[in-house]
Amino acid sequence: MTARTWDAEVARDEIVRLTAPDVLGFYTHVEATTVFAFPPGQTVPLNVFSILVAEEQPFDAAVEPQYLNLERIRLPSLTDWYFGVRRYLIPIGELVPIFDRFCESKEWRLSDELLQVGDLVPIPPQFVPPDSTGTVPLNRVLKNNFWNGSYVLEWADPKKAPLNPFFDDSQILQQLSEAIHPFIPIGIDGLSDRLGNIVVQLPSTLLIAKFGQLRTSNDFTVTIAWHLRATGRQLRATCEKQHDHVFSEFMSAATGQPDTMLPIRGGQGLHRATVWDDQNRILLAASGDLAFISAVSLRMHAIGPDSESSQRVFTMRDENGLEREISVPLADAPTTESMIGEPSHNPAGDWTDRRIYQEELARLTREKRFVQYKPLPGQQDAEHRKALNDLRLLLNEHGNEGAWLWDPYLAADDILNTLFYCRHPNSDLRALTAGYSAPEDCSGLHKRHSCIERLWSRISGRLHATPGLQSGVTFAGKQRAIFDGTKSNFLGLRLEFRVKSGQAGWAFHDRFLIFPAAGRGALAWSLGTSVNSLGKQHHILQRVDDGQLIMQAFRQLWDQLDQPEHLIWKKP
Repeated sequence: MTARTWDAEVARDEIVRLTAPDVLGFYTHVEATTVFAFPPGQTVPLNVFSILVAEEQPFDAAVEPQYLNLERIRLPSLTDWYFGVRRYLIPIGELVPIFDRFCESKEWRLSDELLQVGDLVPIPPQFVPPDSTGTVPLNRVLKNNFWNGSYVLEWADPKKAPLNPFFDDSQILQQLSEAIHPFIPIGIDGLSDRLGNIVVQLPSTLLIAKFGQLRTSNDFTVTIAWHLRATGRQLRATCEKQHDHVFSEFMSAATGQPDTMLPIRGGQGLHRATVWDDQNRILLAASGDLAFISAVSLRMHAIGPDSESSQRVFTMRDENGLEREISVPLADAPTTESMIGEPSHNPAGDWTDRRIYQEELARLTREKRFVQYKPLPGQQDAEHRKALNDLRLLLNEHGNEGAWLWDPYLAADDILNTLFYCRHPNSDLRALTAGYSAPEDCSGLHKRHSCIERLWSRISGRLHATPGLQSGVTFAGKQRAIFDGTKSNFLGLRLEFRVKSGQAGWAFHDRFLIFPAAGRGALAWSLGTSVNSLGKQHHILQRVDDGQLIMQAFRQLWDQLDQPEHLIWKKP
């Protein structure tokens, strides 16, 4: 049997099937909203994001296109572009012909106006449930998807080349999202992967499904109310729980009128439920993870008199050196505690949860997403070498296009022990320091240089006025001497080392290893300490949630330190 691939023709047929009356709903119109842009010198608007939502509207609903913004939208970080938001309301019967014309001409038109789109490819339909205990990312751009859920068919731009400025600088996308929010309340800044796409949302409105749990037996319940015009039919309700990658519960039953009960035996995990229409082979409702309250803990405190005897009083000096008295009211001990209901628990104890925690910690450690260094006495140097090896592993795994090291205490030896180990030729390697002196213990990596430098500086009286900060010229010169004294062919090395000095830029404290173009977005690791003291005392190496923001902050500072006095060393 020949495999059926998902293509434009199949996607068109699926729209026809799902928009038919009495399948998902009784759609009469499609509300189409487009966020568009005019890049400099371009006369045809560029599609930033478009969403078409099938709705049931009065048949005399207005269909005239309208601009939601009265004035052109401009962004502080993209001044030569301007943006707008346009909305259409078209009869449901025009939806399929629009895609037919698009497939034939490769031009996207909802009215007489042409919209520039990329080489779009159809994506198989997805059913998007409403948010529950967690959020569904796609709901940030869907319209009112908080009932049963929606089918989403999408035409995606896999290249998104005209929209590169939004990927190069995430702040631009955030600015655009804030600018269009008064006109269309979508969180486009949280879904950069949808830029340039056209989304068709088909809400499930044929019925309303409510999922619940009986207090007495803990059985799961599904309640269904049909649309007034719907042809009632038997459906199938399911409920499942997953825990530790296994199904701890699964129950399925034909729906009754109006309630269906699914017996639950108390397995571990959160509930997930669906309502399936076997006749039309579609989901009519689905949930995300559902949690139900089984017990409530109450703790009450008596309110005592507001007297000095119930306050902690102490004095401290403010930023002006003036003494101030501080009073902190102390909470009374709880007078009563009670529990309503029976807390749910695993009858086998919490051993599985402990094992899951240990496995997750081990996984994060293997991937260097979360690594703790806890050196024992006398093992500081060995742990330091281990930490350096971990950084080298990250450099060789993610540094194909670039690696930026940000550390106020960074010195030449630190760079030799990290960025020089990057195996990717001509990778964009950058290092940024504040020129601070290494720690005073004179141990480990900087013993060869740092202690001698501090002793020499003290004798010559050339230390900078700021504690811990070396003279910019002296520091830069000594780092150059170390690099120049390194016997190397510098093969494939593209590295620049800058120092924050003078009034340019701003002081910094945090330490990061940044990969500005790892895959499709930036990655960043917080080092927890300076490179020169990695592993020598307890600290945590961990990947941060949004490397793009860290990368942007580094680049903003880097661009301000572009004068000759900021350059320490560069190759080639």
